[in-house]
Amino acid sequence: METVTLVRNELGPLLDRLIMQLEREGNLTYRAHFTRIRRRLNCANHDWELATPIIDLSAADAMGFQFSSSADVLVERILLKSQRLIRQLNGLDQPKH
Repeated sequence: METVTLVRNELGPLLDRLIMQLEREGNLTYRAHFTRIRRRLNCANHDWELATPIIDLSAADAMGFQFSSSADVLVERILLKSQRLIRQLNGLDQPKH
């Protein structure tokens, strides 16, 4: 549960900002995609339930989504942060002593 809380706390606020940005831009299809991701993140109770929202985050690029410059900055931050979290959770970003 601690992992779920960490990921939710790290990605949630950025996803909320992106969802609001997409709504302001009238980009409701993309907004729906990221709202679904946010909902899945909120509903996750176990580490394994994080896989779907994390995979869906990276799918936006594969699906060919085209973002405004404002939204693109948020998407990039979300993707970088999710990649960092995955490495951290897998023990790849642990400092060596």
